[in-house]
Amino acid sequence: MDLTPRHRQPFALPGPWPACAQALLRRGAAWLHTGGTGDGLLGLPDGPILASRWSGEAWTSRLDDRARPGSPWEALESVLPEHPGPWIGAVTFELACDEAALPRQALPPGTLGQHWRGLRQALHLQGGEAELWSWDIPPDPGRWLALLQPEVSRAPAPPALHPRWTETHHRAAVEAIRERILEGGFYVANLCVPFEALFPDDLVALALETFRRARPPFGALLDLGDLRLLCLSMERLLSRRGERIWSQPIKGSAPLTGDPELDRLAAEALAADPKERAEHTMIVDLVRNDLGRVARTGTVTVSQAMTVEPYPTVQHLVSTVEAQVRPDLGLAELLRSVLPGGSVTGAPKHAVCAHLARTEAAPRGFYCGALGWIAPNGDLDLTLPIRTAQIAGEALTYWAGGGITRRSDPGREWAELFLKTRAISG
Repeated sequence: MDLTPRHRQPFALPGPWPACAQALLRRGAAWLHTGGTGDGLLGLPDGPILASRWSGEAWTSRLDDRARPGSPWEALESVLPEHPGPWIGAVTFELACDEAALPRQALPPGTLGQHWRGLRQALHLQGGEAELWSWDIPPDPGRWLALLQPEVSRAPAPPALHPRWTETHHRAAVEAIRERILEGGFYVANLCVPFEALFPDDLVALALETFRRARPPFGALLDLGDLRLLCLSMERLLSRRGERIWSQPIKGSAPLTGDPELDRLAAEALAADPKERAEHTMIVDLVRNDLGRVARTGTVTVSQAMTVEPYPTVQHLVSTVEAQVRPDLGLAELLRSVLPGGSVTGAPKHAVCAHLARTEAAPRGFYCGALGWIAPNGDLDLTLPIRTAQIAGEALTYWAGGGITRRSDPGREWAELFLKTRAISG
């Protein structure tokens, strides 16, 4: 994580991490969590907020109480130089579809499409060592000590998730996609289903427990005002450092049991599975095409192809696609080229998104949009918010999905949905 603070100083935590951050998290602090070590960034909830909402006819953006002109991506690009620190936030799947001129489901007026908070100060954790970071005035350790108070909390019961539609409905939806593929309408489509639960318990305690258990490479707990996001993603959507950009699409899944021999055999079977390899190859080609739209000619490469990566409950096939971008490339153009991510749409994007808009049970919201940080110079780290819960009041929604190809088995696709809920349901 390279965010280049203006000031940084070592900081002795007043108690065990992350238990000492619970009170601050309940007050709306932004938390980006990296893997099982507890590394990450905890930002104070006191910076400017850029938000875009759907009016019923168009997206309208405001920086705090001031309207911002242009599309949501243009509004986001325009605020970067106005704040010294990075912006942490998230974007919905539907807003990304609109920016890319792709079909999507209808939205009610007032729907939140993006929410970004500019950081002034943050606590950075790496390898068990803490530092105070600031992008304006030097940080005040005394203030942080007052905000970080150790708390003991019980692990809440995991949400009791229920799919919005039945196995019969899902099988029929899978078959409809397979028929479209056989007719030549598209090659692969990512079909997703919302799971729902009532969760009256402590979301911060749930975040601590799921981060400990799932060890997500791209975890986050964000307060967006209207709702909160608990992200347990393992997929890098897009990163940029100067002229280098890269994406790490995931396609192909197998359970992880904890038995070394069984997991080794499952990994070998996953890497050799014709359906999984075909699905993965099509998505990598789509990502290569997306990056190629903004890359210098001849610089798009697949630097890592179909590596099996294990996570606490599942194994995935992962590739790395990278490129060198044009030096004059702006943020809005970059985001339009990549979002929504190919691994959660399909190929070709327009035809697939049109079908999904008619098929899926509801708008996806922040699931399958983008989440992470963007620095004033345009460097960024964005994850694809899969394995992500959206919580409004006591209503929790957690989507799961999978790529459908002509070789897909409807029963296996239904079972894969439940495998992917294990990150939050235990």
